[in-house]
Amino acid sequence: MVAAFRLYLLLSLAALLLLVGCFHFVFAVIGIVVNVLLVLLLTADWFLTSQSKFLTAKRGVAKRLSIGRLNEVTLTVINQGPDELACRIRDDVPLGFEVDAEEFLVTVPPLNKLTLHYNVTPLRRGNYQFNKTHLRYLSALKLFWRQISFNNQEDVRVFNDLKLLNELAIKLSRSSELGEIKKRKRGAGTEFASLKEYQVGDDSRFIDWKATARRNHPVVRNYDVEHEQNMLILVDAGRTMVSDLNGITRFDHALNSALALALTGLSRGDQVGIGIFTHKPICYLPPKRGKTQLKEMLELVFDVQAKPVEPDYASVLTYFANQLKGRALLVVLTDVSDTTASEALLKSLTSLKPRHLPFCVTLRDKQIDDLAQEKTIAEEQIYKRVAALDLISARDLALATLNRQGCLTLDSPPELLTSKLIAQYIEVKTLSKL
Repeated sequence: MVAAFRLYLLLSLAALLLLVGCFHFVFAVIGIVVNVLLVLLLTADWFLTSQSKFLTAKRGVAKRLSIGRLNEVTLTVINQGPDELACRIRDDVPLGFEVDAEEFLVTVPPLNKLTLHYNVTPLRRGNYQFNKTHLRYLSALKLFWRQISFNNQEDVRVFNDLKLLNELAIKLSRSSELGEIKKRKRGAGTEFASLKEYQVGDDSRFIDWKATARRNHPVVRNYDVEHEQNMLILVDAGRTMVSDLNGITRFDHALNSALALALTGLSRGDQVGIGIFTHKPICYLPPKRGKTQLKEMLELVFDVQAKPVEPDYASVLTYFANQLKGRALLVVLTDVSDTTASEALLKSLTSLKPRHLPFCVTLRDKQIDDLAQEKTIAEEQIYKRVAALDLISARDLALATLNRQGCLTLDSPPELLTSKLIAQYIEVKTLSKL
C-alpha cells in the first residue's frame, strides 16, 4: 500500500493539530480525534476498495526482436471487479533497452479491459528477459494506492534488423528493378548463347566483329546469365567496429547490411555464405542457395559481438578465400582508421585477385565529415578538424588505391549503407563483372 496525495494532506493536518496541541489542550484533543477518524477512514477505505484478485495484467511481445528498431509491446489490463479503477502501470523491461513510455496512468472501466502499447529499442543483440508488471490502483476514497505485481517473466532474443529483412523480402518480391534485370537475362550474361542482328539499344561491347564482317551488317552476341554465382560476405568484428554509430555498434550496422545483401543474393539465385573475423576466423557458413540459408546465418551470428582486438587481414582473408571452390564476389565489411591498418587491408584484398573479385565496404562517420567541414577559430577545434581531414584523406587514398587495382569499393554512412550496397551488388550482376 502506498499513500496517495489526499492522505498526505490529512496526515499533515493531523500532525499540525498535535503539534499545536503541545501549547493548547483543545488542539491536542482535536488532533487525537482527527487521528482516530483518519484511522477509521483508512479502514473503511480498505474494505470499500476492490480486491486485487479482480485485476490481471498480461504482456504481449514478440520472441524475436530487431536491434536498433522500435519493437512494440502490449499490456492488457483486465478489471473483473464492479468498480472503475484509476491505475498506474509500469513494466520491467530488460536493462539496456530504450523505452518510450516508462509508466501509464489510465482508468480501467469495471468488467472490462484496456490494452496499452509502448515500444522498446534494443541496442545490443542477445538473450534478454522481461520481468514483472507492476500495477497500482487508487482506493475508493482516494487515500492510498494498492500495489500488485504480476509474474510476467518472458524471454526474448534480440537479432539483427529483422524488420529490415522482412521489408526487403517484400520489396524484392515486387521490385520492378529486379524484374527488369530478370527480363534482360539474354544479352547481359557471361555464357554465350547465340548471334543476332544489332538493334538500337544493344550493348556495343557485345558486337561480334568476325560475324559482322562476314554478313556486312552489325551482329551481336547473346549471352545467358549464369544461373548462380558465389558470394562470400565477411564482416570485421575487430577493434575499429566496436565504437557506436547512431546508437548501435559499427559491427551491428555492418552485420545488418551484410544480411540484407545475403537476402538479395539468395533471391537472385546466388550461393551466399558469411564469415565473421577478428584476428582469426570466428564463424563461417559456406556459400549455399535456398531459403534456409538466411535462417542459418541469423542463428550463426546471433550472439557474436565485436571485440577490441586488431584484425589480421592477411591470415583471415587467405583462410576464407581458400574455403571457396570457385571464383566468388568476396565482400569485406570493415573500416579504415589508420595508415597501418589501411596498408594491411590493401595488401590482403589485392592478393585475392584475380581468383576472386574483392569488394571493400567501409562505414563512414558523419561526425568526422562534419568536423572536417566545421569553420572555427578555437584552437582545440582546429586540432580536431586537422585530425579529421587527415583521417578522411588517408581513407580516400586507400579506397582509391583499391579501385585502381581492380577492387570494388563502397564508403557510406550507416543509414545509407544497405541500399547502396545492394545497388552496387545488382550493378555487378547486371554488368557481369564477376
